Amino acid sequence: MSIPNEIFFELGIGTRMRRLQEQLTADADRIYEEAGLNFRASYFYVIYALAEYGSMPIGEIARLAGFSHSAVSQTVKRLAQEDLVETTAMDDGRQKCVQLTANGEALVRKVRPIWQILETVNAEAGATELLAGIDAMETTYAKKSLYERIKERQIASQKIAPSFELVPYDVAHRQAFYDLNCRWLKEFFIVEPIDETVLSDPETHILSKGGEVFFALINGKPVGTVAMKVQTPGVFELTKLAVDPDVQQGGMGRALCEKVIERFKARGGKKLFLETNTVLKPAIALYEKLNFTAMEPPEPSPYERANYYMEWSEAT
Repeated sequence: MSIPNEIFFELGIGTRMRRLQEQLTADADRIYEEAGLNFRASYFYVIYALAEYGSMPIGEIARLAGFSHSAVSQTVKRLAQEDLVETTAMDDGRQKCVQLTANGEALVRKVRPIWQILETVNAEAGATELLAGIDAMETTYAKKSLYERIKERQIASQKIAPSFELVPYDVAHRQAFYDLNCRWLKEFFIVEPIDETVLSDPETHILSKGGEVFFALINGKPVGTVAMKVQTPGVFELTKLAVDPDVQQGGMGRALCEKVIERFKARGGKKLFLETNTVLKPAIALYEKLNFTAMEPPEPSPYERANYYMEWSEAT
């Protein structure tokens, strides 16, 4: 198996940022070392804050950098050992104020030219756009954290949609047969005269001629329907398939089609066909998965919208 150069993308944004941070840190440290400076990239956020705004409490440095108080304290302690910063107790005695030493100020004067070049090079490499993206993410996650957003999605995905049951035609669902199909037709096409005739009276035009009609029910309410219409003895048509688009329950359309195939086989049918339209790509994809194959129609369709004919065959 060939592994691509990049596999993480949005999912691994933290991994990508860490990878970039490690590269930038290594390159910057190399520059500082070659310049003979006692400075490391990990010192930057403390030294720069003090150089720009003067002495400040450890807590303020932590706020500006977005690091923990403990992490900043460790960096300050290291810098104090290098004689680059010094700390003094504040009036309340609970915090320490940090300021540059004379050595620290001298170091800043030497390192500033490198910072200026670094700023220019990063801008040319797209740092401005990257910072804008980081700002947007930080603003988004400040309103609702990554953890909270993931938990919401997990909870939503665990909600079980109400199960549906398939039942044969009942006169109580006659209007649903009409409504479900007409809603679907009006969304994609028009209700043709033949539709109006069959949908208004399925007992006469489907059931009395040996056909069958099925419904998918959720809590007793019809939310999907399909019919198996007799064309000639042994020849059946899968027709009038419609599912309520407001019902978020996957697999209903497939289950209705499979019910027709089941009944077709149980009745010893010779041919099962359907007519559809090429604009209905998801429907055609479903029919293909159920082993319907496109063929030339044996005769013109009574429906103006029908421009695609398919026949079912047993899977081999």
